Amino acid sequence: MPTEFTGEQKLRIVLESIIRGIPREEQCKKYGIEEDQFQTWHDHLIQNGGKIYEMGSSGASRKPRSKKVRFIPWYFKLLLLVSLLTNFGGLIVWGVWRMASPQGGEPVLVALDDIGIPEDDDFAKSPEQELSPVAMQEKLDLENLIEQVDEMGKLNDSEIFNSLPDTTETSSTLKLKEMLAPSLQLSEKASLVDLASEIEFLDQTYEGKHVVYVMDAGTYQLDGSEGPDRLDRMKVALLESLTKLSENSYFNLVLFWNLREAHALGKTILRASEENKRFATEWITSLGRTPAGLKEGRNQFYPKELLYAKPLPGVVGPWYGLATAMSYDPDLVFFLVGNTPRFSPDEVSKNDYNGLGLKLTNAPSNAPSTIDDGLKTMIRKTSGKWLVALQSDRNLPSNEDDIEAMAMTRLGLDDWAGMQNSIRVEVPWDKAFDNFLAGLELGMEKIPQVHVFKTLSEPVVWPTALQKSIAEFCESSRGSLNDFP
Repeated sequence: MPTEFTGEQKLRIVLESIIRGIPREEQCKKYGIEEDQFQTWHDHLIQNGGKIYEMGSSGASRKPRSKKVRFIPWYFKLLLLVSLLTNFGGLIVWGVWRMASPQGGEPVLVALDDIGIPEDDDFAKSPEQELSPVAMQEKLDLENLIEQVDEMGKLNDSEIFNSLPDTTETSSTLKLKEMLAPSLQLSEKASLVDLASEIEFLDQTYEGKHVVYVMDAGTYQLDGSEGPDRLDRMKVALLESLTKLSENSYFNLVLFWNLREAHALGKTILRASEENKRFATEWITSLGRTPAGLKEGRNQFYPKELLYAKPLPGVVGPWYGLATAMSYDPDLVFFLVGNTPRFSPDEVSKNDYNGLGLKLTNAPSNAPSTIDDGLKTMIRKTSGKWLVALQSDRNLPSNEDDIEAMAMTRLGLDDWAGMQNSIRVEVPWDKAFDNFLAGLELGMEKIPQVHVFKTLSEPVVWPTALQKSIAEFCESSRGSLNDFP
């Protein structure tokens, strides 16, 4: 961007800000100018722009063509007078010769007035029938030239260049095409193409300029032999979309887990600058592949206590993460969610169950303190056979131990140590959905598009109430519910 701007460039920069509603700060950053400098241009246009319409113009004062009266500049008059003198030169010589030859004496000098050569003003007003054919043609050429200039004054730049004849043709008219200055060319960095509102995610393009990425960072995401690899694929999907964000876009990143835990990259939505994208990238890559590493990596940046989002009691699990994301007022939400019903009760406070209408009780005190190893083995074997009978073999792991572990996870029997004293709760997901809707401050027409991607292992399914409520909300928000590829 040049350090000095032409008057046309200043006008275009100010008009672009006014017509497109671009804030002064963004316009100054876009063209690399100071805000005081931009304000000076803006004030000058507002104060002096009206003078353009107060100035007279030759085109406006010219009478209609039908009256054949036009304003002719002095230099055109001079050219026409010289042309007429040249054309009438022969006539003058012939008149002198005719007047002198019959008498056989000295030639008689004849004044120009005697042969009717008009003055400048008289020529402009003389009837067409009194001019010679050559003078008539020159006058018609002059009128055609003036008419072309009038017509071009009504066109924009592109129409003018398209309407001009080829400069290689020989013509008596002026080469107006060479006299016109080209329009202001903006640099590629400042091109309006950069303002296009498009965001890519998982090889799909979505319309939007403000986006929030939400990722389920619960330790249950590591369940099963494929859990760590599945978590890595989620991180790669987020990173690929983040790196493609335009600098004119805005984003935030929210990690949530368990019932009511969340951290965010920023308290407000952030510009997709290289620095902010670098912070998000470092946060995502810091999430470990083990429960301890995942817990350490997710607890960064702004915790839920410092965020402006305050979901109502009873908004839990995926709805808590989504409510946090929607507090940033985005256009798009990309939501990667796992098997949240498998949260560990030991990691959840009793206060997190408020608003769900539950009566919490501990396991019976007379329950055995330990479970016999033989009973554990029998339960695992029975669970594995149950899963094989329920599920097709081709959709199950080849290893028998993995099948039994999957069956125990699906039945909620894999946490032997916590089975005795943990609070065993079945969350009413339909109630949690109602609480979420009650806390929305936006009308349904202002809700962002929410695209949910389930990150579940193949045999695992959500409870019916959770699956149904999320599908309903995605449809209402013009979004989609998908299985993570």
